[in-house]
Amino acid sequence: MNREDFKYLKIIIPISIIAFFSILWIRPADLMEARNFITAREMIESKNYIIPTLNGALRFEKPLLPTWLTVLTMNLTQNYTDETILRIPSALTGVIFILLLYYFVKLLTKNSFVSFITSFVGCTTFMIIKLSGENTWDIYSYVAIFGAVTFLLKGFNTSRYFDFIISGIFLAASILSKGPVAIYGLFLPFLLSHIFAFGLEKYRKNFKKILLMLLVGGILAGIWPLLMYLKYPDIFVSVLLKEKNTWTTKHTESLFYYLDYFIYMGVWIFFSLFALIKTYKNSENKDYSKFIFWWNILTIILLSLVKMKKKRYGIPIYITSILEIGIICNYFYNRTWESLKRYERYLIYLQKYFLIALSLVIPILLFFKGYSKNLVTKNYMFLIALLFLSFALILIKISKTKLNKVVILGSGVLMLIVNLTVNSFFDKQSNRNIFNLTLDKNYSNIEEVQKNPPKYNIYSKNYEIEDVWRVGKKINDYYLNEELPNEIVFFNEIPEGLLENYRVLKEDIYIKDDRKLAKLTYLEKMED
Repeated sequence: MNREDFKYLKIIIPISIIAFFSILWIRPADLMEARNFITAREMIESKNYIIPTLNGALRFEKPLLPTWLTVLTMNLTQNYTDETILRIPSALTGVIFILLLYYFVKLLTKNSFVSFITSFVGCTTFMIIKLSGENTWDIYSYVAIFGAVTFLLKGFNTSRYFDFIISGIFLAASILSKGPVAIYGLFLPFLLSHIFAFGLEKYRKNFKKILLMLLVGGILAGIWPLLMYLKYPDIFVSVLLKEKNTWTTKHTESLFYYLDYFIYMGVWIFFSLFALIKTYKNSENKDYSKFIFWWNILTIILLSLVKMKKKRYGIPIYITSILEIGIICNYFYNRTWESLKRYERYLIYLQKYFLIALSLVIPILLFFKGYSKNLVTKNYMFLIALLFLSFALILIKISKTKLNKVVILGSGVLMLIVNLTVNSFFDKQSNRNIFNLTLDKNYSNIEEVQKNPPKYNIYSKNYEIEDVWRVGKKINDYYLNEELPNEIVFFNEIPEGLLENYRVLKEDIYIKDDRKLAKLTYLEKMED
């Protein structure tokens, strides 16, 4: 990398840190995060970092790399409950993705500005920001496979064994994050489109080194599942079969399910639509443009063929779309207004008025949903209105000669402003309502239980996995006529007949982050 690269990286790295770290505190842990956090907590409690459990039961459904990173974070920070702290690994993974994105583009284009603008699009894309703020398996798997692709390309350029070994390590990290899903979703369409655009010559020349990459990846990724198979063969195989069936029976959607990815591109929605048409024909680097175009198309096709579909499974589409939009943004940024064709000017105008509309709508929403309900202060409302209206005014007043440059940079800047100022409010509204409910009914937040869980065993007939995370320890399933300890805590409703042998010492009612109430009843066995 040269001096120009370091100049751009000094801009991109702080932007990516702001984008990904500014949202870590916003959302409560969902089901996927709770599973990761619980498994990490139980590893530390049992001091067994190889055999994963979830609420005390063996869990082989997901590989362990994301959980190991969570365990490392817990041990380094000595914090086992704060979700903001525990999301640091995923946010750092997002930053690593942006650095890999920069390097990937530089390897193929030799153009530092194309690398910069593509990375800028990456760290201001809504879905990438969202997933970097959630400590789930997906972000690790796809960033790792993107690292494998990047160092494979570097190996093609250098022919060094070291680069292919690094690619193999990234490949193993991807498999250890979520099995082979990223290989299918991102790596396979990469190979097909890269061969189509650049041919097979580099693959023939580096055939042995590619085999080394696959060998390194396979060995490193295979150690943990092999150990689990040898120790728990029946359970491990049954889990694999269950996971295989899940991909064809659950969350099944149509071929067109991922077409709404345009919406999740956030402020880049119109550029992502335009990229599918424009990139292939007008890029200065024809082979690179051809490669990215087909990578995106093949990724959409391959993901659409899989019956099981979820929004976060579409990450490969966002990655390839970011690369396409980077080409388009470079094209517009380096053209004068006069040189743009009429339909290209229409795109710039469309994006301009889209940004102006957002800048006007956001303060209005905040006024009616926040200020009018006394949820934000007068000073904060004034600052938000001033900030967004100033942004809109700049776009209105900007001259045509600078319009394309301002619109491109302004799109990303607006996304960052939204993230830092009002994103937290709109995501936290339900929590703010919970806070009001807490004041009205004198309920405590269940986070208090998580920080100081009961010393007695907890039992329940009706609970969710998220509740296991919320109460800070294992919840035991209650079975009729089961012999229980003398002192227990019951979560939610007490089953009929239990009070014939136990008396209630106290009841505590808490409010959860989903607005539902949870009850912890402390019971003591009565003497015969």
